[in-house]
Amino acid sequence: RTVANSGLGSNTVRGVYAIGNTVYAATDGGLGVSTDGGATFTTRTTTDGLGGNVVWGVYADSATVYAATTGGAGISTDGGTTFTNRTTANSGLGNNVVFGVYAVGGTVYAATFGGGLGISTDGGATFTNRTTTDGLGDNIVRGVYADGATVYAATNVGPGVLGGLGISTDGGATFTNRTTTDGLGDNRVLGVYADGATVYA
Repeated sequence: RTVANSGLGSNTVRGVYAIGNTVYAATDGGLGVSTDGGATFTTRTTTDGLGGNVVWGVYADSATVYAATTGGAGISTDGGTTFTNRTTANSGLGNNVVFGVYAVGGTVYAATFGGGLGISTDGGATFTNRTTTDGLGDNIVRGVYADGATVYAATNVGPGVLGGLGISTDGGATFTNRTTTDGLGDNRVLGVYADGATVYA
């Protein structure tokens, strides 16, 4: 699917998520929302409440949609029609550039650029940020996934920082960092997913 044949906002697609026949596409031109299995898309942008038109990632749980943008974390409760944008100013996010977002019930996780991992326990209204002081390998978090009290944070690597995969077993309060010394192929981790005890980085 492209801009020309489906209505996507951009041909650069950075993430995708689907629930049944509803498909969400994170693009450089907004968030594409399709209700026909990806045949056609309606593009949601800053005019619909997103903080930025470059969308790095998307996650949805029923009618609640979370969009990670260059201008904050967009949260929609109407299936992606309109968004409320969460930022450093109005919710305490560590940085307004959000690379990834994940949610379990009222707990929302936001992977930010330089601000660490934002964790909200009130549906995204306010965030507490976890950083290298809490055990993360870097404050640039590229991806996040959670399963119960276990939280995984994919972090970057740069001058003077270790990077790696942060793993928390206390809901994100503290992290143990895993690196190439533990068998990772690289300390720059861009995404993470887990299925029980099996973890993919």
